[in-house]
Amino acid sequence: MPHPDGTPVDDVWDIPIINPMSDERVGYPTQKPNQLLERIIKVSSNPGDIVLDPFCGSGTTGAAAEILGRKWIMSDLGRFAIHTSRKRMIDLQRNLHEDEKPYRSFGVYNAGRYERQWWQKDRLKGMDSEHKRVILELFGAEKLKLNNQPNPFLHGVKEGNYCYVAPIDTIFGKAEAEEIAQVVTELDIQKKELFCLAWEFEMEIKQTLEAIKITQGITLTHIRIPREVMDRNRKTAIFLAPALLKVEPVYHNDGSVDILLKEFIPNLSEVPGKELEKIEKMSIENPFDFIDFWAVDLEWNCDMPFKHHWQDYRTMNDRSLRTASAAHHKYEEPGEYFICVRVVDVFGCDTEIAVRVEVS
Repeated sequence: MPHPDGTPVDDVWDIPIINPMSDERVGYPTQKPNQLLERIIKVSSNPGDIVLDPFCGSGTTGAAAEILGRKWIMSDLGRFAIHTSRKRMIDLQRNLHEDEKPYRSFGVYNAGRYERQWWQKDRLKGMDSEHKRVILELFGAEKLKLNNQPNPFLHGVKEGNYCYVAPIDTIFGKAEAEEIAQVVTELDIQKKELFCLAWEFEMEIKQTLEAIKITQGITLTHIRIPREVMDRNRKTAIFLAPALLKVEPVYHNDGSVDILLKEFIPNLSEVPGKELEKIEKMSIENPFDFIDFWAVDLEWNCDMPFKHHWQDYRTMNDRSLRTASAAHHKYEEPGEYFICVRVVDVFGCDTEIAVRVEVS
């Protein structure tokens, strides 16, 4: 006799793997089939509910939730995971828009620097002095002893140049650069060159340091601290300058504005040492080939989250990329505005720069 409530659900789900040639495949090593996540979401939630995936990987959970009319929250510590998920959700939005189906906007937020904070607490026992010692040692510099520091901003010496190591949770910017330049001036340091090592740098830091060099004759070289310094038993590390990004506004005859990419040098701090020389040469010869995604916030406000007013990116099937935006944005009132440009390279590293535009 058939069961009056229907056929019991089998405890084995027969779901095929993603076809290697399918458009669904995004190139992420642990990607799950859409069909699997759609089934899980259908049986465990209702339309309008919030679906959380704290280890989102390629973003399959968010994509399935969006299609099924659920709200979603995704997070991941991996830059490649965040970048893959971001491109996937934008692509899904475009498809839903073309099919005249509803979709939601979304934002990407950096909620914390947890990996570095854990490393400082667990391995360095929370000591900033130990953080400076490790960074200077791997950088090949001699750490200055407290009784031999001419100023609290001077932490080490390499090749006759003083070194400054920014705290683990800060973003090195204009204020710190100007303070260090003031220290060099006040102490009348003969060799007016100094290495500034930091985990993150403020936008337009290159312009700030260039201005200091021109006006004060002091060379501050900013160098990003690579993630590999946190690897256990690490004896050496490669320290490189941050990515370089130059852009300029394009003013159209109809009064609208766009952005043109002029120059880009990727951040190579995540490239393995044995591949560095080869990749460095390629980045000089064809730098735009290293851009995987770029977006423009045409009404940027430094106190507000970045808004993707326009973006372009490469996919597995289409590796072409525009180097000029096609937003044709018009401002309602004449005046001064700022446009922020965000580039994500093939290594998953973000680079941003803001440019001023004048609208008459």
